[in-house]
Amino acid sequence: MMRSVLGDPVDENSDLLRVNPVASLGPGSRLLVLLHGFGADQDDLAPIVQHIDPDGRFTSVCFRAPIDLVPFGAAWYERNNEGIVDVDSFKNSAISINATIDAVCETGGFDRAEMVLLGFSQGCAMALAVGLWKESAVRPTALACLSGMLQEIPDFEYDLTTLPAVLIQHGIQDPMVNVERGRHIRDVLIAAGHLPEYFEYPMGHEISAASLFDLRDWLAGV
Repeated sequence: MMRSVLGDPVDENSDLLRVNPVASLGPGSRLLVLLHGFGADQDDLAPIVQHIDPDGRFTSVCFRAPIDLVPFGAAWYERNNEGIVDVDSFKNSAISINATIDAVCETGGFDRAEMVLLGFSQGCAMALAVGLWKESAVRPTALACLSGMLQEIPDFEYDLTTLPAVLIQHGIQDPMVNVERGRHIRDVLIAAGHLPEYFEYPMGHEISAASLFDLRDWLAGV
């Protein structure tokens, strides 16, 4: 019943994204959505699921970003030579993620309000966008922000009045996304009256064993 959304390619004119079902446990389990980083694909984060959800509490699905890169991989949004985010591609990805989440929830019988949204790097920016966007009708119960950033762009309004549980993890040696970007997420949320769980690690732009353990423990409590 879930094949129409989970796993099969979707029409190129559809807002729906390609989805990799990591562990379909059936209706009644909660949904964990994983969003990969720039240049990766829907298979990239699948291997961490067995480590962060060893008891299979969640049905885990990985979405593929809509912008195909050459020779491989995908991106959630475009940037110019100065690193400025393209507003249209950013918004379009947020819309597509929202639409795909709704389709997966409807097909699989999941409660969107009980969902956890996890993103790495660019995927972290999109997890924050979807999870905190003023236009998102139903927020996830929790956000996991790994080695990423909060993209504050024109005409994209975040609503920080009521926040889900948030975990932020970042490497202090990250050469791709400076640790200050992770600290900025933390500081923005604290200024809004929320206290996220924040961890730094002696690692680069990656997911380490130590960060996996902390992610597993956090996920078990949400």
